[in-house]
Amino acid sequence: MLPLEVMTRSMMPLAFIWFFATITFFWSERLSAESNSSFVLYPTELDAVVKFDGTKTRNGFESEEIEWQAGLRIAQMGYLLDPRIAWFLIDIEPLYTWTEVETDDTVEEYDGELFNYLLQTSLLQGTPGPFGLDLSAQKNTSLNTGSLGSRFDTDIESFAATLNWKNSAFPMSLSYEEKTLDEEFRSSLTNPVTERDELLKSWNLKGRSSKLSVHLTHDELDDRIISRNQDYELDRANISHHLLWGRNSQLDSNLNYSDRTGFNANERLTVSESARIQHLDNVHSRTSYHYQSTEQTIENTEHGGRFELHHRLYNNLNSMGYANLNKRESDDLEEDKWRVGLETRYTKNKLLGAHISAGVRASYQETDRVSTLGTIDVIDESQSVPFTGAILLEQRFIITSTIVVTDSDGITVYDENTDYTIIDLSGDLTQLQIVPGGRINSGDTILVSYDAEILPTQEFSTVFTNYHFTIDYDWVRLSHSDSKSDDKLIAGASESFLQNTRNTYTDLEFHFKPINIDTVIGAERRYTETGGFESTTYSFNQRFSWTPTARRGGQSINWSLNATQSFTEQDFLDTDLYRVDFIVNWQASRNLTIRPTISGWKRKDVGSAIAGGRKDDEFFTAGILAQWRYRKLDLDFKYNHDRREVTNSDNSDTTETNEDRLMITLRRRIL
Repeated sequence: MLPLEVMTRSMMPLAFIWFFATITFFWSERLSAESNSSFVLYPTELDAVVKFDGTKTRNGFESEEIEWQAGLRIAQMGYLLDPRIAWFLIDIEPLYTWTEVETDDTVEEYDGELFNYLLQTSLLQGTPGPFGLDLSAQKNTSLNTGSLGSRFDTDIESFAATLNWKNSAFPMSLSYEEKTLDEEFRSSLTNPVTERDELLKSWNLKGRSSKLSVHLTHDELDDRIISRNQDYELDRANISHHLLWGRNSQLDSNLNYSDRTGFNANERLTVSESARIQHLDNVHSRTSYHYQSTEQTIENTEHGGRFELHHRLYNNLNSMGYANLNKRESDDLEEDKWRVGLETRYTKNKLLGAHISAGVRASYQETDRVSTLGTIDVIDESQSVPFTGAILLEQRFIITSTIVVTDSDGITVYDENTDYTIIDLSGDLTQLQIVPGGRINSGDTILVSYDAEILPTQEFSTVFTNYHFTIDYDWVRLSHSDSKSDDKLIAGASESFLQNTRNTYTDLEFHFKPINIDTVIGAERRYTETGGFESTTYSFNQRFSWTPTARRGGQSINWSLNATQSFTEQDFLDTDLYRVDFIVNWQASRNLTIRPTISGWKRKDVGSAIAGGRKDDEFFTAGILAQWRYRKLDLDFKYNHDRREVTNSDNSDTTETNEDRLMITLRRRIL
């Protein structure tokens, strides 16, 4: 197969699609027969594909959606003189789609013609010359018309060029991309047309040597819909420098700058310096400084410095003493902090056959805050979603109407009550609760932005303590950690605005392998105390995996079972959660793979944070995936059945949703 990327779709009239595909195919065949040493065409790839996708949903009402796709894919790759001198790729995929959507009230059919193409060429990239050039063009235009007057048109077109300077000391690349997006949507003949018309231009300059790295970008968006007017320009710069000297000593410098004007204007600057100096074989120090400035609705600046002294004894005992200063200023806040601390960590790989790790940390901090009781912007607070889906935000007195939750890239914006809910806790804290079945899953990293009321003027001290240990011996592992912070008022507003915290974590896990079954059984306890808020979670997990000896002919099978139970107790909400996942990977032959799956979970929430005091949520899914490869024929089969039932005790209402989905893809490689 050719190294092709996933391409967008474009539409042309159906007759022209097939005419163009046929002419391209015969043209490629003729040139292939006439290829010579100066102009070479690789064998043309020609695939035919048919896809079926059907979904039936029942949730008090019934709906059914069926979609068919049929088309060709033609790919031609070749070179002039030598692949390192001039290489090119042409990839074309005409498709025809037909869709029928049926509900209790209406039946609507959609017809669409799509045409995908990608053109790429690479010039002089593999030659010893100083420069190389990459060019590409891609177009996506589609038209879908419904029998009841609905219409969805989209047109995406992009051109890109990259010039590479192949300097051995400091290679650089300069790229330019221009991308246009034009969309029109109308749900019916009587509804108005919704439009989107944008032009995005991007410049990108990269350079790197053994010590210096430079990355500059300029993006310019022209929103050509006057009523929206979301035009912006964004300039970004990243410069980093790495210098080694002496014995294990180094200096690292980094600068990040971004300036966005127009829609959602903001400006950010971050500067950091870090120096590591090796004094003796077992003693080294690290000194660092950072500066950060953010200007959006208000201006925030922060300065920070830190000094660390490290000592190692017998390769097992590592100790560190440190001191740091931090100053933070905004339109409504001025805050100074200083902190000193000591940490020590002991590790032993073979102590009576066990791996031992233990550590103790303690520090003292004083905070002097001068506040005008305004608000503070919290931007992109990173949170990892636990198994229970309960996320405690860091700040107090959060203005919940300002909360915005996105994915880790900041692109997808999640919806309140669909993907998460907001719960007010004691101690003026705020918790996000992930909604089962939404777009956020346990283990995901999300970014949370919000405004919070600034705490009043205060001066207070904080004592931090922590101890932890881990014992890992063959078939058993035990770990425990306990962290505490204790605030004491020195001057200013009352102690009610202070917040003591404690976090305790204990984990016990057994791992053994009876009759070739990998078995892991574990239990853990998490305790969190923040101000007047307390939360305790007990989790039990069992994982079983069995892989018999592989047979001749490529046959193999793997069975996997995972069962988890979790119980959480909070002030206003108790949650019981059960989950089971069963997966089989069966390689029936070299050409046939079958993968059945069964999963389900049950969740019960009880407490005053739930309307009516109780909510029960159950979800079950079962499916099978089969893939068959025979010579030039590929067949993919996938079926899923999902069932979800939600019961709210406030109105004794039960909502049940059932969905069945069948997807079949048949691909035939003709050439």
